[in-house]
Amino acid sequence: HLQLIKPFMTMLTSIKAHLALLLLLSHDHCVDAQCTVPTGLDTLDPGTLAQVEAMRANVPFLWLPYAFPFINEIIKPETPVHFRIGQIHGSTVYNAVARYHLTALDIWGRNMFRICQPTTAQEELDYKLHEVITAAYTFYYSGISIMDTVEDIIKPIFSEQVGLNPDLLMLDPPDQSTPWGIAKMIVDDMTESLKADGWNADGKLTAKHNPLPFSDFSLVGANGASYEPYDIDTTPRTKDHWPWAPLMDSDGMGHFSKQQHVTPFIGFTGRLYGMNRSHYESFTSPPPQYDYEAETKVVLERTRKMASNDTQKALLEYFDSKYTSILPLQIDYSIGAKHSLFEFWYYEMVLVNAMYDAVLLVWKEKVRHNAVRPTTVVHDLLGDKLVDTYAGPLTQAQFIPATEWQPFIRAMPHAEYPSASACICTAYKETMVLLNEGEDDIGLENPLTHTVPGKMMLRCQVCLYLESHSR
Repeated sequence: HLQLIKPFMTMLTSIKAHLALLLLLSHDHCVDAQCTVPTGLDTLDPGTLAQVEAMRANVPFLWLPYAFPFINEIIKPETPVHFRIGQIHGSTVYNAVARYHLTALDIWGRNMFRICQPTTAQEELDYKLHEVITAAYTFYYSGISIMDTVEDIIKPIFSEQVGLNPDLLMLDPPDQSTPWGIAKMIVDDMTESLKADGWNADGKLTAKHNPLPFSDFSLVGANGASYEPYDIDTTPRTKDHWPWAPLMDSDGMGHFSKQQHVTPFIGFTGRLYGMNRSHYESFTSPPPQYDYEAETKVVLERTRKMASNDTQKALLEYFDSKYTSILPLQIDYSIGAKHSLFEFWYYEMVLVNAMYDAVLLVWKEKVRHNAVRPTTVVHDLLGDKLVDTYAGPLTQAQFIPATEWQPFIRAMPHAEYPSASACICTAYKETMVLLNEGEDDIGLENPLTHTVPGKMMLRCQVCLYLESHSR
């Protein structure tokens, strides 16, 4: 990954331009003379308000109790899909809280209706409560709209622990002066925009009947531009090119499947959110310069050492998903920095959009280079030769046939190069530094500490001490 970060410095120049555009959303715009007077709090019974206030006293943000159950659910799809979900969700909640800001525009650059600013001390208290409840409703409704499987998980938390009534979202027509009305309008607006975002999320670009969501497709645009489905390259490898080959997946319960390259089209058809299209299309990464025999020795030795290192295994599991590792660090950072509700969602919106565009860019290059995965290389180069390396979960290193070697974390169904992890994590770091006016140091009284739980019956927990965004 360290080798692969450098090519993305050019790409980050465009990400910075993207961020500069998003940062402009909250500056130098005239306050709308027409605003909406907030209503709805008086319709909530005193018990509900008391429960909400009690929750606010115990957690920094009202939606926090159901945030992590939601995050744990959205990482179940393949990597690019959960970055799309994160981009949608973060942008949607930002759009809602932006209604309470004096000048902020939504992610489309629109100056939509605003909630009137308070003029008295009591109005200030009600205004803050109104904003907090709006964010809670938007978080909830956006979550269940993106992934209906999450409703059964977060609805009890939303209604019983937080104390809010989800049925208010069903009022028709929605009243844009109420928290639930704002949430419904904002989420429905975002949902409508996703019907043509180039991800084939409903599968209808592939088949009208029994469609498969996120499946590959062919398309000719109105401007004559076209996309043809990805074809597995079965030509023999050469000195300069070894094409990606699908591996066998298993759920460990008797189901086996041959991999298909996940969302190969998104780098060509996916909607960008801020990055300039011509700059995006002009960017290319250099061809990989792998010495496959040398790389094979390196990966077998690395996994041999890892086999007896529970700390490294815990870190590998933890950082495998960026949504359950680096994004929770942003939540911890915002809490430590005492960010306002708007500041939190502003940071979140910028981050998820930057990382989303980074995913599209790296996917375009993955498909273009179509490079082989390490598992295929080890199996094909070494065959049944006995190698001293990682021999499977909960075992020490052993001599095994090279054809039986597997990485500790499943090899994802996409081409190897460039590294999505290197690109996304670098984009995260660069974004956080830019948002903090060029400061890499976290700047909190104490460094962020994050406990990494051991999984797969590992015996350790790892506590990370993070003094900087680079760290």
